[in-house]
Amino acid sequence: VQSVKFLLPKTHRDGWQLCAISFLEFLAAAATTTEIQFAAFLFLFLGLSAGAMWALQAEEAAEAGGVAVPRTRAGFTVLTLLLTAVTGFFLTAVMFAVTPRIGIEQFLRRSGSRGAITGFSDAISLRDLTSVKVDRRIVARIEFPELAPGVSPPELHLRGATYTRFDGTKWSRGMSPHERVPNAGSYYLLSAQKAAPLSSAEIFMEPIGYPILFVYGGTVSVEGALGEIRTDGRGNYRLSAGKSAGRYQVHFAPGGSPPRIRSYSPDGATLALPPGSDDIRELAMQVTSPGESDAERGELARQFFLSGFRYTLTDVASSVQEFLFRKRAGFCEHYAAGLTLLLRAAGIPARVATGYLGGEWSDVGKYLIVRQADAHAWTEGWIGGRWVTLDATPPLGEDSPFFARTGRIGLYLDWAKQRWNKYVVNYSLQMQAKAVSGGWVALRRSANGIRRAIRRPDGQVARVAAAFVLAVSAFLLAWRTRGRRTSPFSRGMKKEEIPPLPRPYARLLRSLSAGGHRRASVTPLEDMLAEAAGDTPPLLPDAARFLSLYHRDRFGPGPLSSGESAEAGRLADLLRRGLFRTRTD
Repeated sequence: VQSVKFLLPKTHRDGWQLCAISFLEFLAAAATTTEIQFAAFLFLFLGLSAGAMWALQAEEAAEAGGVAVPRTRAGFTVLTLLLTAVTGFFLTAVMFAVTPRIGIEQFLRRSGSRGAITGFSDAISLRDLTSVKVDRRIVARIEFPELAPGVSPPELHLRGATYTRFDGTKWSRGMSPHERVPNAGSYYLLSAQKAAPLSSAEIFMEPIGYPILFVYGGTVSVEGALGEIRTDGRGNYRLSAGKSAGRYQVHFAPGGSPPRIRSYSPDGATLALPPGSDDIRELAMQVTSPGESDAERGELARQFFLSGFRYTLTDVASSVQEFLFRKRAGFCEHYAAGLTLLLRAAGIPARVATGYLGGEWSDVGKYLIVRQADAHAWTEGWIGGRWVTLDATPPLGEDSPFFARTGRIGLYLDWAKQRWNKYVVNYSLQMQAKAVSGGWVALRRSANGIRRAIRRPDGQVARVAAAFVLAVSAFLLAWRTRGRRTSPFSRGMKKEEIPPLPRPYARLLRSLSAGGHRRASVTPLEDMLAEAAGDTPPLLPDAARFLSLYHRDRFGPGPLSSGESAEAGRLADLLRRGLFRTRTD
């Protein structure tokens, strides 16, 4: 419809319809994107729309009353449109903030989903995480509200999945039944509360296309609009089908997992070894025999990989035995698999966990940037009645080609996107309620402060109020005096001294101008019409009659009768069509 409107001759009504169609198209586009670039396009759209509607209104007024469209200075026009765009942008932000949320962020996140992340399916092999080590895409941004200023968080393992069954080449989760995590509204209780103080983290996930919930080890509770959460009792948390975690908070006890709400003891799968693992049992006996407890044996097994092994993504081993006894080189999945099997051979239940390790700390926004390249695999051992993280993978070091940092400009750009995701994409009804509650508390505090100040005996408040009233009065007086000299709506305009024209004559005048017969300020309508109709003799009688009515209507002692006014309008339309047909021929 809009394309057809552009191709056909347009009236003012068509112009207003195009503005309305453009608004509907922009509104439809807003429902299908979560990118921050939308804010820039919104600002541009508001400015251009204001300019288009301003031009339409001015042309309509000129045609209706015969007043020429006032010419304005370019700087004044740009400043006016910029002010209009800023005002519209501000009003849009206010409407967005006060309009009740209806939970469409899940639709937006699904529309922008980029597919499942490698390494978090129901099964992984020893080479699944190789390709993501060079992937710089951001998957999460994490804030730590309780972190002291100037301090970056320690490297924490953000767990997405655990695997217990191993057939020699592939790890899988098994077929454990899932149970529903108890919740009260948006609060989910994952584990029993510990006596130790808990840490908090607010996680903002990018669309990952897989319904899993990432948590830190030792997570006690989760807060967020996540719907139903189910768990298999092995550290895996799954959301409902089609649901993805956008923004949520985790409260965790650093150092491991607290006891679960219901009793849990590792089953035989966490001690099972694949066939042909006698050499692994012998190695485990040699490495862990000096230890007197599971904690000591687990630490001895982890330290075994700190000497004689190296990290590499090329020419890696195809099996755990090849990694342990021949190549002694690999990446995180090799180290996690090797340590898990050593612990099992030593009688310690163990499993492989995958997720993300650490990330890049942004000192601009005070949050952690987690990328695909931070994907990691590690071991969790059942020690002391809880799952303890044991990571045998050696650190990459800052000289590694995979250790890359974002420049200063990139950090500021990412900060802007993080603010956009936090306060626009993931803006929720809960955030609105908190904002209203905080605003009400601030208002009450301000009112109490004003009340206490008024009651002060020194009269300082009265002097400040009197000064404020005098300043406002002086400003209004100066503005009124200035307004008498020049109207604020006329600054920047050059008025054309053209008397008002009745509507039929104004339309004809605009048609003549559009046909190339430009009217100077001293050129009478008679000369313009005679010049335009000179090549069309049949139109001359109609032009003469039209001019006669024009003179009587504009300069006569009284207005035309209704019949004469109708005749003037008919003649004006006839002359417009005739002159337009002559130009096209």
